[in-house]
Amino acid sequence: MAGATALERMKLERRLVFLGTLGNNAPFIGLFGTVLGIIQAFQKLGESSKATATAAAAGGGAPSEVMNAIAEALVATAIGLAVAIPAVAAFNYFQRLIKGTVNNTDALSRVLLAHLKGDPVAGTVAQVDLEDGNPSEVPSLHRIAVERRAERAGDQVKRAESVLDEGA
Repeated sequence: MAGATALERMKLERRLVFLGTLGNNAPFIGLFGTVLGIIQAFQKLGESSKATATAAAAGGGAPSEVMNAIAEALVATAIGLAVAIPAVAAFNYFQRLIKGTVNNTDALSRVLLAHLKGDPVAGTVAQVDLEDGNPSEVPSLHRIAVERRAERAGDQVKRAESVLDEGA
């Protein structure tokens, strides 16, 4: 049972590796874009300081180029976060879903094994008598449930027969 559970868990977690990697690395890609944008902004700022005063006064383009580079850097950060946040949320959701599925499967396998060890066919479970240490036969819960259902079914048959007898 443990081997089958491990195989199914591996199948369920197969695609989560990509989702986890994406969620963990997307902010770094956004940060890389931010660093490149800031470097570009400082380059534009350095180029503007080399320009002559007349060219800066005539064009006035250097401050707008710096602002555009900073805006690109902030867009890169926003894209990195827009990818990372949903990826991490989805990763956590599916990880929790897989954990619940594996736990339910484990519990079901334990119940099934306990039922199989209980010998429901014979209707008894061996139990050691604490006073004398000898095993004694005690009715299993399965056998008791079957007997009660049979009693109820028998009662329903008797009621139906009485109704038919009264009507005839």
